[in-house]
Amino acid sequence: MNISIEDLAIIRLTVGYLGERDQFGWWQSSFFTQGSSAFLSPVFGRTQLLAQCNGVTRAAVLVHDERIGVGNVYHLFRLPEELEQGIHQALHDAHLGGAIQNIITSKNSALDFLRKNSTALNNPSVGPTRVGNIKTIRDQKVWNVVAGLYLFSFETQKEILPYFTNLL
Repeated sequence: MNISIEDLAIIRLTVGYLGERDQFGWWQSSFFTQGSSAFLSPVFGRTQLLAQCNGVTRAAVLVHDERIGVGNVYHLFRLPEELEQGIHQALHDAHLGGAIQNIITSKNSALDFLRKNSTALNNPSVGPTRVGNIKTIRDQKVWNVVAGLYLFSFETQKEILPYFTNLL
């Protein structure tokens, strides 16, 4: 079964939120703090969530690309163009925005979301971890593994960065 674009957007924003400075500090952004809303809402109005997503994605891309590398790989924050465009379009939906806001109200609620939407893993490898290739990048089960890797990583404070190869 294929993952929906909406579910992919939710996973991205949940992990993006958890990786921010005020949660686990994997990247030094703070697009989801209360102060950022006061700054972003007058400028972006109805597209504030999209602006937050773009900001946290850029911050996370830098960390992921530095550790995984670039070229022939994809990860949660740098996907094939049609998935990126789909996420961008999906974030214009107010219903999806509300669902995301409910998940990222706190560190614990975001971790709970990952717990409910992940495959439990026993002692995964630390660092860049290959989870599939371009053919499996839309597979719901693989994304449950990705969510499980990020969950394990946050809970144990061991950095695991799941990625897909562009090779078959």
